[in-house]
Amino acid sequence: MNKFKDSFYILKNSEYTIDKIETLEELTKIKNDWERLFNLRKEIPLFSSFEVFVMYYRTIIKNFKNVKINVFIIRKNNKQIVAIFPFTCETRQFSSFLSFIELDLKNSYLISFYYFLIDPTENPEEIFQLFVQFLKKRMIIWDIIRFTSLPENEYLSKLFISIINKSYKIDFFETNILFIDCKGEFDEYTKNDMDQKDLKQLKKKCRRIERVGKVTIVEIKNPQEIEEGLSYFYEIEDSGWKGDEGTSLKQSYYGEYYKELAFHFSKEDKFRLYFLRLNDDYIAGIYALIDHEILYMIKRGYSHDFSYYSPSSILFYLLLEKLFEKKTIRKIDMYGTFARYHKTFGKNTRKAYHITIFNRKFLPTIYYIFFKVLKKVNYHFQDDRKRGKIFITIKKHFYKEYNS
Repeated sequence: MNKFKDSFYILKNSEYTIDKIETLEELTKIKNDWERLFNLRKEIPLFSSFEVFVMYYRTIIKNFKNVKINVFIIRKNNKQIVAIFPFTCETRQFSSFLSFIELDLKNSYLISFYYFLIDPTENPEEIFQLFVQFLKKRMIIWDIIRFTSLPENEYLSKLFISIINKSYKIDFFETNILFIDCKGEFDEYTKNDMDQKDLKQLKKKCRRIERVGKVTIVEIKNPQEIEEGLSYFYEIEDSGWKGDEGTSLKQSYYGEYYKELAFHFSKEDKFRLYFLRLNDDYIAGIYALIDHEILYMIKRGYSHDFSYYSPSSILFYLLLEKLFEKKTIRKIDMYGTFARYHKTFGKNTRKAYHITIFNRKFLPTIYYIFFKVLKKVNYHFQDDRKRGKIFITIKKHFYKEYNS
């Protein structure tokens, strides 16, 4: 029985209504509205486009019987769509009598970059407040609501916290993501933004690997080259720790999603694969997307057999030099959470906000406590790779219990 009793929800004393979409067929009916709202705000990157969400539906959701699409659309005067909020809904079963339902943004293994689609002619704060009030009324349906990777200019994330009823437990944190401004000269960048001691070591590594053989940077962007290029990249990524844990693109169904993304955006000249090649061996790679002259480094990997040479760092350094020279990219976004090795390449960061709301039922409360404890313990694991792996193993085991 569907706990969401009505096909639409009328907000009291308001000119807005909220509808819920759960199928691909229903989703395709709002394609034009989605694209209209997406194109109205030029700052929204391609990750929030209709095509990306549908690819996600076709390649990822189909692998989970316990996950379904929950896209909420807000209409004005019960006619025009003025806002779209894409979510997924997952039922996690711990035992025959213990389970919880989680309302989440796109899975964290995918493109962790999220914007709400809101018509800029409307008051975004009013729209968002109405949506949050709606979520509060339906919290009995969802035990956990998770907002992941809201970007820095999504100021509504803090508004969300201020509106949610205090009776719910809330975990809120920020992450920093490195970006590099490419508008100047490369020498100027290395002098002002890079750690000079690290730069010296990096140049030393470049000379060391050049003594072994011919070092070249390979760029792949043409649709006819992508199949072969992705096979190189998947093999490189699989050779490291992701392969050991079974989370590499080669071993998981996420490989299909990233393959579809690559072919789709290569048609618009927005996809790139970059490789560091030593003689005939591809030893490091970067999977990247380009939008509004910003290069997003979505995935990175290196061959475990060549780890002695620090191939990822060398690839990134040599690629940076090329991109600065070409002047076609104005910014590079490292995309992932700011890591220790990122400090070598710069200090400018953007913020992403992460919010998780738990109701006070038994299992979500236990999950909340576990979540907080692991976060605290993880703080002490950050500089110890071995202990960090233990933390990941415990966390993965917990998730498997809930998803089994």
